[in-house]
Amino acid sequence: MAYYPADADLSAVRQRPKDIFVRIELLNKNYKIIDSLTANLISDSINIDSKAKQRRTYSCNIHVSDYSFLIGNDKKIWIDKYIRIYYGIQTLRSSEILWWLIGTYTYLDADYSYSGTDNTLSLSCADLMADYDGTKNGVIGGYSLTIPAGEDIRESVLALVKKAGITNYYIEDIGKEIPYDLEYSDSVTYCDVWADICGLYDSWEFFFDADGTFIWRQIPTGLSEPCQLDDSFLQPLVINESVNNTFSGVYNVTEIWGKVLELENTDRFVETSTSSNGIYNIALKGVASLEEIENLDRIGIKICSDSIGNDKVSINGLTAIPIVNDDGSALEAGRLKGSTTYVFMYRRTLNGTIQNCLYLLGQYQAHGIYKETNPECPFSIDNLGYEISQRLNYEKLYSDDLCYNQAEYLTYQTTAMRDTVTLSLIIIPWLDVNQKIEYTPSISGTTAQYMIQSISWSTLEGTMTMTLYRFLESFSYVRNKETSLERRSI
Repeated sequence: MAYYPADADLSAVRQRPKDIFVRIELLNKNYKIIDSLTANLISDSINIDSKAKQRRTYSCNIHVSDYSFLIGNDKKIWIDKYIRIYYGIQTLRSSEILWWLIGTYTYLDADYSYSGTDNTLSLSCADLMADYDGTKNGVIGGYSLTIPAGEDIRESVLALVKKAGITNYYIEDIGKEIPYDLEYSDSVTYCDVWADICGLYDSWEFFFDADGTFIWRQIPTGLSEPCQLDDSFLQPLVINESVNNTFSGVYNVTEIWGKVLELENTDRFVETSTSSNGIYNIALKGVASLEEIENLDRIGIKICSDSIGNDKVSINGLTAIPIVNDDGSALEAGRLKGSTTYVFMYRRTLNGTIQNCLYLLGQYQAHGIYKETNPECPFSIDNLGYEISQRLNYEKLYSDDLCYNQAEYLTYQTTAMRDTVTLSLIIIPWLDVNQKIEYTPSISGTTAQYMIQSISWSTLEGTMTMTLYRFLESFSYVRNKETSLERRSI
């Protein structure tokens, strides 16, 4: 979670000159401190990347002085050990060392070199995701795994987290259920399954944070997050800045093709319908009450006329139930077209709440397209005067709404997130990716807010490199995600 610096933290970073320290705690497989690595640091490299599953990586070369640094099951360097690394600055006023946690890591590679003049241990480490993505471990036991349709997503993720033996976690409630059976056979890792669940809905992420806590959350948009640092603090620490414009991979139009909406076993298909005053009347064989329709069953209906808004369906003359979009919002006029077949999902309950609604999934393949027209986006259709399109398949997305949301998010990534600035500055050890800061680029002279995309630094060099993309609350993706957060919190 975000670290909010005190005045002492801010003063220490601005301090010149400064004495820098690195503290490395040695942890056992239960993450309990069993020792420390006290040695002379020759060099190191820290990287934090918001787009990587292994979000944090660390490598270092240290000069060792005793045999405990050799590699072996009774030594400090072995497959079942972990390290927790702190960055420290000694304050001039009190001589106290202020410490900031910069990561909890598992060893990936360890190389020891010895000569008459050199005793060097080289370590390559990654955050705890390496234990769950197959890099070192993470294969789920057994030959098959099924996560059933209708199971609450948070509960599904939590069950996997506990099965993996993870005790420190923070899992936000997405307020959705698993829409269809997720089935696995043979070898599958926890990370694979988390990725599949995460991919059911756009703009969610999972990772291990600096202290080794598993995080599952919606990706911060910047709209509701406070600025971690303002321009007045940052400017004196900046050494140089650069603007790198990469025009490949820019797309202001994204079209997503999702899951093929096949009707199976208990699902039903209706070839004809009639309508009156916004109510579509259909006949389903063997249905005398809504209780006879299973929760999450799909119904294909050939719609006889265009929707007029807030439309409903009456099954065999029973009380009409609402048709809603897959996000739960009311159906708008003209959303359904006459003489067209659509697939709906019947939801009797959603997270324990009675629904009795037909949720619109789409036609026989989920589909969505988003076009960026925001005048504040330098790559928008309006500013460029033409479209740059990408078409992608997302087989996990089962509704038009989800495909549209994914298209919107990917267009945001390939337009707004390409408006970047890279800074070289004095190390600010508590900063993290997906945080918001305020900065005035020299090239424009205009103060703006930015989201941190990636960070890297070397302790002994004393400087860090930080890539930022400009935050604009006018983007529809940002606004729509904030609306969904408000709706979910009600």
